[in-house]
Amino acid sequence: MVMIISTMEPQVSNGPTSNTSNGPSSNNRNCPSPMQTGAATDDSKTNLIVNYLPQNMTQEEFRSLFGSIGEIESCKLVRDKITGQSLGYGFVNYIDPKDAEKAINTLNGLRLQTKTIKATVYFCFSLL
Repeated sequence: MVMIISTMEPQVSNGPTSNTSNGPSSNNRNCPSPMQTGAATDDSKTNLIVNYLPQNMTQEEFRSLFGSIGEIESCKLVRDKITGQSLGYGFVNYIDPKDAEKAINTLNGLRLQTKTIKATVYFCFSLL
C-alpha cells in the first residue's frame, strides 16, 4: 500500500492585502489588456488614475477639473456601491496623450480641501 501525502504551499501576494480609501495601485488585474481592447500602445498614456480626492467631490466637479486641461474621452469618480460615498479616487481617459501629460504636470500635487491629489498614468497589467 502506497500513501501519498501532499502539502499545500502558501500563497504569495504581490500587493497589499487590505483595501484603503486612497484607491488601488496602478496594476489592477481586472482590466482588459491593450490586445483585448484593440488599443494602440500610446493609448495607455491617455489613461490616468487620480488618488487622494476629497470625499465630498462630485462627478461633475471631477470632470470639470480634469476637463479644463483637455478633451476627455471618459472619467469616473469611484464610489461605494452601497453608501454612494466617494472612495477618494477616480480615472480619467484623455483623447490626446499630450493632454494627459499636461494634466499630470498641472494637477498632480494640487491641494483640494485637506487632500493633495496624485495624478499618474494608469498602467493596466493582466496577469492571466
